[in-house]
Order: sequence, then C-alpha cells, then structure tokens
Amino acid sequence: MQEDLVFVDNLKKLGYEKLTPIQKLAIPIILKGNNTLIIAPTGYGKTEAAIIPIFYRIFASRPQEISTLYITPLKALNRDLESRLKRLGEAFGISIKTRHGDTTPKERKEIVEKPPDVLITTPESLQYIILNEFYRKYFANLRWIIIDELQEMLDEKRGYELSVVLQRLKRVIKGNPQIIGISATIGNIELAKKYLDINGNVEVVKIDVTKEMELKLLIPRPNDEIKDLALKEGLDIILTARLNEISKIIKENKPVLIFTNTRETAEFLANKLQSIFNLNVATHHGSLYRDVRINVEKDFKEGKLDAIVATSSLELGIDIGIISLVIQYMSPKQVIRLLQRIGRSGHSLYKKAKGVIIPSNYLFDILECEALIEAIGNYLEKPSYEENPLDVLAHQIAGMILEGYDDKKEILQIIRNSVYFANLKEEELDSVISLLESERIIKIKDDGKLSPSSRTWKYYYQVNMIPDSIRSYDVIEVSSNTKIGKLDEDFVVMLDEDSIFILGGKLWKVISIEDNKVIVEKASLKEGILPSWFGESIPVEKEIAKKVFKNLEKYMKESSPYEEVNEKLKKYKAKGYPELKSHEIIIEIIGQNKDLAVILSPFGSKGNNTLGAVISFILSKISGIKVTYRNDPYHIVLASMTPISREMMEKAIKIITSLSEREIIEIVNNAIKESPQFKWQLLIEAERFGAIDLNSDIQVSSTLLKAFTDTIVGQEAVKEMTVKYHDLSIFEELKHYSWNILEVPEPSPLSQDFLDRLLAFTTESNSAMLEIFKRRLLSKDVKVLCIMCGWNEIVSIRNVPEKCPKCNSIFLTVTTPDDKNSPEIIRKVLKGEKLKRLESKKLEELRTISSLFSRYGKYAFVALAVPGVGPSNAGRVLSKLSDGEEKFYLALIEEEKKFLRNSKYWK
Repeated sequence: MQEDLVFVDNLKKLGYEKLTPIQKLAIPIILKGNNTLIIAPTGYGKTEAAIIPIFYRIFASRPQEISTLYITPLKALNRDLESRLKRLGEAFGISIKTRHGDTTPKERKEIVEKPPDVLITTPESLQYIILNEFYRKYFANLRWIIIDELQEMLDEKRGYELSVVLQRLKRVIKGNPQIIGISATIGNIELAKKYLDINGNVEVVKIDVTKEMELKLLIPRPNDEIKDLALKEGLDIILTARLNEISKIIKENKPVLIFTNTRETAEFLANKLQSIFNLNVATHHGSLYRDVRINVEKDFKEGKLDAIVATSSLELGIDIGIISLVIQYMSPKQVIRLLQRIGRSGHSLYKKAKGVIIPSNYLFDILECEALIEAIGNYLEKPSYEENPLDVLAHQIAGMILEGYDDKKEILQIIRNSVYFANLKEEELDSVISLLESERIIKIKDDGKLSPSSRTWKYYYQVNMIPDSIRSYDVIEVSSNTKIGKLDEDFVVMLDEDSIFILGGKLWKVISIEDNKVIVEKASLKEGILPSWFGESIPVEKEIAKKVFKNLEKYMKESSPYEEVNEKLKKYKAKGYPELKSHEIIIEIIGQNKDLAVILSPFGSKGNNTLGAVISFILSKISGIKVTYRNDPYHIVLASMTPISREMMEKAIKIITSLSEREIIEIVNNAIKESPQFKWQLLIEAERFGAIDLNSDIQVSSTLLKAFTDTIVGQEAVKEMTVKYHDLSIFEELKHYSWNILEVPEPSPLSQDFLDRLLAFTTESNSAMLEIFKRRLLSKDVKVLCIMCGWNEIVSIRNVPEKCPKCNSIFLTVTTPDDKNSPEIIRKVLKGEKLKRLESKKLEELRTISSLFSRYGKYAFVALAVPGVGPSNAGRVLSKLSDGEEKFYLALIEEEKKFLRNSKYWK
C-alpha cells in the first residue's frame, strides 16, 4: 500500500533504518491489536516499539481526536516524552499534547480548542480530567492506552488508583481499547498482565538476555597523599579515598551519573567534588524545584556538567543525553534498582552499560553489593502489594459518584475489574460507604442510591495517595542555638519530648517540637532503650540477605576478593565465635548485665523487622519488662532493662516456632499499633479517608489514636504497614532453621558493626558543650545603659564595661539593641519629668537589673540573655555562681530547656 511505503520512508528519514530486537518482536503483536507487555532494558527502544505501530494505525486510518492516551508516572517523563514523540509525530501529521499539574492555562486551552491525536498525562491528572465533560467526550474515541514505567505502578497506592481509573475509563470508551504496558524490569509478570487486563489476556514481549554490562565493585584504598588531603579537608580518610576515586572516574569518563539513596548524601558528594576537586557537578532529587531540575537536565545534555549526583529522580527514562558511566555510591539495596540505574549508561542498543559500585566501609554493605551483582539475571524483587486497599476504594467511590454512578452494585462490578480488588467483598464496600457518609463526603438516599455532598469535590481533588511533599523540620542544638540538620515530618511525628534519636552519628534528646523546629540536646543511652533511627528506606529482600549469609559462610572457609571482609572474618574466628551456617540463627547475649542481645538473622529488612517485633513482644511477656528492638537486613538488636537470660531466649524460641498464623498476625498487628511510625501512618490514612481535613493543623495525639485505631482508618494503617515493613512468610521458613544461643562478654565483629551504627557515637565533653553555650551568650549584642547618667551603647556581652565609661557608675542596666524607649525613660528621670504608668514599671525593671549588675557584673547580663530568665528569677540562677561558673551555666541551660518546653503553650 502507498501509506505503508510513505510511513516506512519517513521512519528511515528520522533515522530508524533498522529495528531493535524488542521492536521487531513488539510491533507485529501490537499491529494485531493484542494487549501487550513490553519488557526490555533501557536503551532498547521500548517507547518506539509501542508508539510506532500506533502511529502507523493513526496515519493510515485517521481516527477521531485523542485516540491514544500515554500515561507516565512522572511529570518530568512527560516533558521528555513529549519532545521525542513530537519529532516522530510531525513526520506523519500526528499531534501530541501534554496535560498534567504543571500544564499552563494557555496549553490547557489549546487542548480544548484543538484536541491532539495523542494525549500524554500522569495517573494523578487522569484522576481529575476523567470527570471533565470535554475530556470524557473525546475519551470515547480512545483506541490505545499506553502505561510507561509500569513497574512503578504495581506496588504503590497511586498505581492501585490508576488500575481502578482504567476500569472507569473503559466505561467511557466506545469499544475495547488496546492496552500496552512498558517496563525495563518486572518482578511479577503475572501481576503486570492482570494489571493491564484482569483476565490476563496480554502478550508478553521480552528480551530475555540481561543487557550486557561492565559492572565492577570498587573499594578505594587510602595512601599517604589521601591521608594528607583528608587532614587538610578535615574528613575521614576512607571517605576521602572514595571521593578521590569518584573524581578520577569522572575525569576519565565524563559525563558521569552518580546515584545515591538519599538527598543528603547527594548534596554532600556534589559539594565535596566541587570544592575539593574543582569538578562541575550538580545534584538532582525530588526536593529541588522543578525549574532547577530542568536546568540540570539541560546542562548535562549540553555537556556543561561533568557529573550529576542523583537519587531515584533520574532512575527512570528521562533523556539527559549520553551517559558514559554510572557510579552507584553505596548499595542500591535492590537488583531492580541496580539494573535501572546502571542501565542509564550507554543508552543505546550497541553500547555497553558501564557501572561502578563503591560501597561504604560497612562489612554488610560490601557483601550486599556483591550479592546484588551476583543476582543479576537470576533474580528480581517482586512487588509487595495490598489486596483491597480500602483508602483507595474510598477515594474512587467519591470519584465514581461524581461521574454519575449511584448504584453500589455497579460500582462494585467496576471496582472488581481491578486486580487489587478482584476479591472485594460487598460488606467491605458497604463499610467504606458508611464511613464516607458519616464524614459527610457522600449521601445515601432513601432508596439506597448514592449521591455527592458539598464535600465530595473538595475531598476528591485534595486527597493524594502519595503526598506531593513532606514538611521538613530544622533540628536546633540548644546550647549553641545552631542548626545541626533536618528531619522529615514522617520521622518527627514518631518523636516525643525526651525521645532519643540519631542524627549525624550522634545521639540527641528532644527538648521541644514546635514551629517546624526540633530543639535538642546531646544525649546518652539508658539501659533497655534503643534510639529511634532512620534505618533504610529501601528494603533489602530476604533473597539478597540469604545470599549475603551464604557468601559469609563460604568466606569462613576460603578467602574473599575483598580484604575488608577477610580482616573482619579473621577477627571473628580469632575470638572463637562459631562459623556461620546457612540454616542457623546465632543469638549473642552480651556482657555481664545481659541487657543487650544481637541476633544474626538472614531474613532481610522486612523479615527481620517482623521477627524482631514478635521476639521482643514474647520476651516482654515472659519478663514483664518491655523489650525494645531495632533491625537491619542482617541483624536484630534487643534491649531490656533487666537481663535477657538463655532460659528466657530458649522459651521465646519455643513459643515462636509453635505460633499459629492467627497468633503471629495478632502479635504483628499489636506491634505495629505500638510502634512510633503508626502515628504517622494513622494521620495519613485519616486524611485519605477524609476523616481529617488536609488543610487543618491537627496535632497527632493520643486522643486521635484512640479515636481511629479500631476503625477502618486504623485497620488500613495496619494493613499498609504490614505490607511495607513486614514479611510473615518467614515463620514457615523458621521451621527449617536451628538456633545457636551464645552468652558472650562482647559482641562479635559481625554484630559490632551494626551496634556501632546504632549505639556508638562521637560525644563531646560536658566542658566543650558549656564552652559553646557560653560563647553563644557572650557574643550576643545588647544595649547597655547607665542609670546614673543615661550613657548607652550597643555592644556584645563579652565587651560590656565594668562601669560606665562616662561617669564611672557601677549601676549599668541592659535591654535589647532595638529598644528606644528605655534610654528615653532614663533621660526623663534624669530631667525630673513625670513618667507614665508603663514607663514607671519599665524603670523598676531596669533598676532591678542594674542592682544585679552591681553585684554580679556581666554575669547578670549573661543570665538575662537566656530565654526564660528575667529580672524576677535571674537572682536565683546567679546564686549558682557560688558553686562555680560551670554550675551557673548548667543552670542557665536548664532554664532555657524549661522555657522551650513550655513556650508552645503560651502561643
């Protein structure tokens, strides 16, 4: 046909001389009209594999406007995709437009006035435009729906929502649309197929061979030059060696993309690579403004940057041009992430992906990186997902009522076509409808029909299953009044006054939380208490953890390629600790007090969290004293205020191995409800269900917990936390494990590393802390006035004179630098003028201060510089000087802490 020749000719002109393997496989299947799942590594041309056959159909048959909907999980991907598709579409007269939250009013108007052939959008925007009459009219024409980066949708609430919205969309469309999913990595292909079609009628097109990679694990070693540089920069020697190695790699391979797991690490690396090695490096993460990210992407593409240090924000397929090599700084935690990240380099079919992993000096980070590399080609993490997420159901019910659905049986039928709600019971639907009615979000008519209320629109448009942003809190150290870091709200909500947590490798105790600030002081641990800590936001699955333990077992007998591992195991064996065995769990009960125990356990982040929750719960029941725990993928640490005996541990193990599934679930549910994270999750769920208005400044309190814990809101919070943070399947596996309980004087070298991360901190002496506090007060500016002659001057407290430089009086007083009234009051007194009532009161205060100064000198002004200390109580604090200056400053610190704790109640 003539159209075929023209289409092929135009493709060749655009540079598509030869199809990639995935395009050769996918295009014929899509042309047949079959639902298709395309899986291939980055750079194989998956997008073109999906869009070329659709463009051919549009070119040949010219269907009505908005025949194709292209859904991507990120607005940044939409931008990139639009430019790529427009170039292709222009050759065939096919129009492409984008509609998402950042689309300007002008662009939205253009869509309405001239609807495109292809509309690109995000899952969130689709939620809202499906209610718009204009879009509903044109969505009736849809013949093709493409979902890009499908793996991002399978285990997230926004993905659950999209799966329901797709069913709602199908009710609008005339005929059956063809659905195409695209992904670089899928850990559960059957789930992905049912996501696209509940019956699984989807053809899978997959490149089975993992893209050839040059991937190595590199551990930089310090030399004399590195040691000198570390000394000069005030950095750790090992860290300096890593930075130096990264700088060398960048200079030899630029442009380079560096991945880290946290934005703090990204900012630190970029800063040091710029300041120490004079490299042109930028950061890219979700906390940066959109315009900043766009400029970074543009600069990299134009060759203006040597490297970008990024978090997961650049994990997906945003086109930033040629990437010569990818550096993964510390373990990426998952095979899927490693493949996604390293796969960004080369970025074409005929170029190898090149990557270097630089682990931390933590033994298990090295072993984890090794295990992830070994797992490539044999293992991918499976998505963990919820069945019947009722918060999603609530939101979708509101949307469907706004669409015009009023019959709950019809709503149930549509909902059940989503893979996540295939087994939804009618009673569950009824319970959610009842909750929505009680919150006045919907109405139930006398005939049982559903209708919107005055709150429905607001609820549907305000609620987002994944918050756009999380508020940050500055952490302020009380003695120096300096900012020492930031905490996200989801961590802060876990803290109370007197909570102890870790930040920057140090222990801090909370004094007060208010006005986006967490006021803290240095802390030390008490027996039986483990600090709150961040842990790892990306879970390591038990399959990787088990591989780490298998390699440890192997290296007990033969040498490891990494000398750090060999050195650690040499110490372990020299101290007489037992060899690790694949199916043995070692418990170390530590020290004379036996108030601490470490379990070496191979069940990964979720499995160890679950085992820790259950074993601490049972030990608490046995001893009658609360036992706390913390975990990472390879350890569980237990702490108790009373000894943990061998007999107690043996009894706990016996109970654990005999628990029924129902008993395990009950214990885990109780542990979740008692965990500090539950408060945060409960707040999120209350907002998702509309029980709390998003715009309210509600404080998470015990009253709130009691109100929601045993409702659907609380049940959904427990369910989500179970899926995210727990793995109940380990209890079946535990039947095949033996336990080895050791009573040891000190932790083994394999346990010490984790304990060092959790419990060992650099501390500053009491005198150092006092010196910082003293320096802060002495550097504060004040206005000093003479009661006798009226002289006044703004000086720092350090430079306050011993007597008036004008009249030699010792009756000096003090006020704030911007106080203009006090000098005027003294002037009036000296001239014999009459004072107003408030002026007389102020004069009395100034005289009290001058009396204190005449007795205590500048110490009086030091005391008054502390919040919470005034003329009325300064004398009590100043009396501490008789016990020495240290006691005086300690008393001032206590007064400031007291003030900070109570000040929020005065506002």
